[in-house]
Amino acid sequence: MDFKDALAKARESRPEPVLQAVAVGDVLFQVEVRRLDGMEWAGVMAECPPSDEKGARLGYDTNKAALTACRRYSRLLDTEGEPVADVDWAGLFAELSGVEIGAIAATWWALNMHDPNERVVALKKAWAAGSKTSSS
Repeated sequence: MDFKDALAKARESRPEPVLQAVAVGDVLFQVEVRRLDGMEWAGVMAECPPSDEKGARLGYDTNKAALTACRRYSRLLDTEGEPVADVDWAGLFAELSGVEIGAIAATWWALNMHDPNERVVALKKAWAAGSKTSSS
């Protein structure tokens, strides 16, 4: 497969957004988290430098990055699955529990760091296995 075909296939097979449930008072909403273009995610990370030991290991502040990414790239869906207009993301994050913010941050991380890295690792292993010659 040539590069242009591989690029087209990659664009077509981008993962579906993940919906992360959050409670606002007694009402359940869903935050839509998606795989970003590489430079979009790099921009989010660049704006959110690490502020603790966990962030230092990852290279960015996960909670701040979740808020930044939500402001730019997410939708908040109501109980009917309809987008909420004019979301105050900072206000929403102020009302969420730490567990909910952590779940949103973990979803951003999984879709934009973990899953793509795992795909590269698997492809490298497959490539290495295919490039070995048997000595019979």
